[in-house]
Amino acid sequence: MLDASAAVLAQPSQAAQDLRNVLIEVLRHLNRDEMEEPDVPGLEEDELQQILKIRGFPLISSEETRRAITVLVRNGYARELTEPRYAWTRSRMVTNRFTITTEGKGFLLHAIRRVGRV
Repeated sequence: MLDASAAVLAQPSQAAQDLRNVLIEVLRHLNRDEMEEPDVPGLEEDELQQILKIRGFPLISSEETRRAITVLVRNGYARELTEPRYAWTRSRMVTNRFTITTEGKGFLLHAIRRVGRV
């Protein structure tokens, strides 16, 4: 039987694993976006949130999406592009968007190898 302190310790561990799963999913989509070579590189925060909701995180909030992006940028796994550009495929101007870095690709590759799936 688990005592209360063991249950409390398990919760932060699960929260960390959940965040890691979101980080890896964001990196996957940033990598996919780069590989598709769009007219304007990078994905906006709202676009990432919509992708996450469709791809296995239906309850993710905008705050959680923002937190994941912040963690990736601060750790050098993603970078923010801020110059406004017209995106023909989106039929609108885009400003703040995010792309994967070389370090982010390395982290993603390591995570994929560890889990054994793409």
